[in-house]
Amino acid sequence: MELIDQSEPAYAEPQRQVQRWLGRCMLSLQQSERLLKAFLHDAEVTAVHTGRVGEGAAAFEVSRAFEKERLASMTLGGLVSAFFGDVVLDSEAPSNSRKERALPDGRLSMRHSFRFSVSSQTFETLQTSMREMVSLRNEWVHHLVDRFDLTSLEGCAQALENLQTGYEKAERFRLELQGVAKVMAEAGEHMAAAFTSPQGQALFFGRKVPLESTSLLNALRGAIDVVAPNDDGTVLLSEVLETLRSSHPDEKPESYGYASWPQVIHESRIFGMVRRDAEGRKIPPRVRFIGSPAQGA
Repeated sequence: MELIDQSEPAYAEPQRQVQRWLGRCMLSLQQSERLLKAFLHDAEVTAVHTGRVGEGAAAFEVSRAFEKERLASMTLGGLVSAFFGDVVLDSEAPSNSRKERALPDGRLSMRHSFRFSVSSQTFETLQTSMREMVSLRNEWVHHLVDRFDLTSLEGCAQALENLQTGYEKAERFRLELQGVAKVMAEAGEHMAAAFTSPQGQALFFGRKVPLESTSLLNALRGAIDVVAPNDDGTVLLSEVLETLRSSHPDEKPESYGYASWPQVIHESRIFGMVRRDAEGRKIPPRVRFIGSPAQGA
């Protein structure tokens, strides 16, 4: 009995190489697809207070323009189209007239929208790159075995060249998205830090930030130290304010829930205001350390 020849056909190993490279390409595209879904998921977030008291963050109902259920059913092409409609904008194109969802009246509501504005050239380059990836993905998934005869050495060689070239493009595409992701992550961190900071809490909820936890008080101390004191140890408020405007222009009482610098001085419990001299006559407002001898009310 003749032994059956069990040797593999010549195209077997090249065919396995094609399969490996196809796997690499698809994994790269799937990573990019996950990034796109993450972008869209965080592109627009709305939080509306339920009106219930005493529940903190739990009292907010959070919704997104792109919920996970919606994203799960979107194709790569659909994700790319949404990405250029909701995340990346052409800074030189006419403004987008897209309608925003209305916020309810009578309840505390917040909406965070992330928009990444780029030049027309960058917009066109990125969009072309993404559209090319969609075409490549569709070609690999639906037409690879139709275009290339994977039962021949020549067909495997052509398919392998196509996949290797495409993989380089897919990786460039993924790295471009990672660059956008880095910008979004940094913006999100700044937003979160601002919201959770004492200043942010004062801004959103109308509270006054305890002065001892702010740089506002340090700025005030520094300005008072710079101004030349009077014989009684007081300094002119107008000169303190002028120093603050020049040395700390970004430090403003309103940012911490205070109406004015005099209110900050009064509530600091470190400084006080002097508005009358020893004889009770009205004078230009002056600032003194609480420990200094009072020179009038």
